[in-house]
Amino acid sequence: MGVEKELEPQETTKIAAACPDCGAKLTIDPKTGAVLWHESKQAPKENRSIKEMMADLAQKQKDAQERVEREKEVLKDQSRILEERVKEALKRVDKDAPPPARPIDLD
Repeated sequence: MGVEKELEPQETTKIAAACPDCGAKLTIDPKTGAVLWHESKQAPKENRSIKEMMADLAQKQKDAQERVEREKEVLKDQSRILEERVKEALKRVDKDAPPPARPIDLD
């Protein structure tokens, strides 16, 4: 009954671009702006000795351990702060006020 239209295949052109920051090659869909493909730039090979690489690895491990310790301290502080907020809120609760209506009681 209705008029049927033949859908014309749309030409899909893709945009090729290079990232100015890291030099990666990007393929972008112009309609949505989504990155379809990301090809990282190959890093140049370094000629370093095993001792230098081991020293770098040890430094990275030390840095990672320091970050873990800092995060542990932050988590301890967060739990302490949360506990203080709860205690303060409990101090301000009116004991004589009726409890709030529960949504299930409103049906």
